Amino acid sequence: MKIAFIIAYPTSTMANGIISQALSWKKGLEMLGHEVELVDMWKGYDWSTFAVIHYFGFSSFSSHHIRMISPLNESIVVSPILDPNYPVWQLWVYARWGSTRLKLTNNYHSLYVVRNCIKKILTRSEFETFYMVRGFGFRREQCEVVPLALDIVLPPAVENFREPFCLHISLLADKRKNVKRLIEAAKKYKFNLVLAGYTTPEGRRMIEQWIGGASHIEYLGYLPTPRMLQLYSRAKVFALPSLNEGVGLVGLEAAAMGCDVVLTHLGGPKEYYNGMVSLVDPFDVDAIGTAIVDLLGDKTFQPRLSQYMKQSFTMEKMARKLLDVYIDIKQE
Repeated sequence: MKIAFIIAYPTSTMANGIISQALSWKKGLEMLGHEVELVDMWKGYDWSTFAVIHYFGFSSFSSHHIRMISPLNESIVVSPILDPNYPVWQLWVYARWGSTRLKLTNNYHSLYVVRNCIKKILTRSEFETFYMVRGFGFRREQCEVVPLALDIVLPPAVENFREPFCLHISLLADKRKNVKRLIEAAKKYKFNLVLAGYTTPEGRRMIEQWIGGASHIEYLGYLPTPRMLQLYSRAKVFALPSLNEGVGLVGLEAAAMGCDVVLTHLGGPKEYYNGMVSLVDPFDVDAIGTAIVDLLGDKTFQPRLSQYMKQSFTMEKMARKLLDVYIDIKQE
């Protein structure tokens, strides 16, 4: 099967969840013997030769493109990568605010106007599916949950000994990652915190200002994958108390590598852990702090959590699920 992958908008860094999801699925499909083309808009394509055309994200560009090629190939799939932190009625309004004739639009309206050209919407959680159905008006049968896959080399078993520190990896200066409150919790509850991830020079200065003189909080910056895996294998706890989060692949990786996880109770990420995670209100510094301290102590969900993640979210399993969706489209 020959499949086209199209990203709906430009990105400034490879440390991006949309790119990670697309490349992970590409790798899984190729492992099963299928061909995946990362579409380059400088090239010309015979769109009828693709079994499926799969968009990641959505924008006015992808809306125009879908309208242009749907008469040539009806097998169109969209992974919206929607991380809402607002009520569904608000999305309903955003999606309907616009006029194609008057060229008034926004990204949400752009997806709404081509909803009947799309065969399948692939979501990462039932939470995201709810927003697609109630907010955009997609039919429930148009939506299929295909979880993210783990794309790291996992150890056969987790180590019993863990160092007593909490790890956090993200786009650190991104407000929705809630790093400021995590730092406040570390200061108040006096636990060791290690921060890693991409940020701008301005973001670095801001994070260093938040840390102040706290010697038990360490900022490492962006790390290559081997160093990141080493930290996963050492940390007792991984914290992802985001204000909104689609899935949080770093949380899945940390759990599979043996960390206990403190996770936001908002949105869809909690669907991935089968209840073996400490959920917190991300706006409550005390809730974040006490949850981390408990898991740094005697409380743990490991090694059951690691075993569950390894069994449930393999690349092959997710690629086969994705392939099943593609095959169903071709048989319609």
